[in-house]
Amino acid sequence: MCHRKKIHIILLVLIIVLLFAENSYGQRWKLRRYEVGGGIGVAQVFGDIGGTMSPQNWMGLKDISLSETRMSFNAFARYKIQPKYAVKSVLHLGFATGDDKNSKNEIRGNQYRTFLAEFAGQFEYYFVQEEKRYRSSGIYNRRGMLNDYSRIAFYGFAGLGVLYSKSTHEYPLLRPNDSFKATATICPVIPLGIGAKYIIDSRYSFSAELGYRYAFSDYVEGYKNIVYSRFNDVYYFLDLSVTYRLKTTTRNLPAIIDRRYKRYGY
Repeated sequence: MCHRKKIHIILLVLIIVLLFAENSYGQRWKLRRYEVGGGIGVAQVFGDIGGTMSPQNWMGLKDISLSETRMSFNAFARYKIQPKYAVKSVLHLGFATGDDKNSKNEIRGNQYRTFLAEFAGQFEYYFVQEEKRYRSSGIYNRRGMLNDYSRIAFYGFAGLGVLYSKSTHEYPLLRPNDSFKATATICPVIPLGIGAKYIIDSRYSFSAELGYRYAFSDYVEGYKNIVYSRFNDVYYFLDLSVTYRLKTTTRNLPAIIDRRYKRYGY
């Protein structure tokens, strides 16, 4: 009986230790809930100038042209609501260009260059969480179990933003149905996309994100054919970014702005 009691006590102690460890791990993500970052990428607008000559466009994929992609830059701040959910505010600055050359409207001969500035808020859902976490199985060596951590995360996002675009044009002939906008365009946009993260350590991560933008305007590139333009413009950002996680205090504030943490260390 005494031997059985010792076994029961040992098992109880092990269960308590495991539960405490799991709970501590489960709260670990709260230590760095705020993130800031930025990076570079490319942008491309799909409007009424340019496009493929093919009648079968594969849902717009044939409109992608490396010669019409231009540089973009991004800066963002993220707050993690839960391990699977986060919100992010992001600023994009980019450039885009287009040309009727080698398109179905080649004879028209229009060209454009556009500056893009977008500010958006996004909701992110992590279908593969970025936090290091225990998997259902472990790897063992002669010293015992090794933690098998995941360092890759995948997420999808959707949001709402506002776009400022300013275009310049070159056109050999202005036709009756052509409408060029020389002034800036400001319109709402809906960003949708997917992203992947590689977790370097508890502070740094590297991410790649592809975002589709639906604009509530047909003048993102500053041009519209009044007769044949039936859809609003869309554009894409492909971002490569570096993220830094800020230490979070017990008051759920970034440590760099929490006066109590600076003074007392908690």
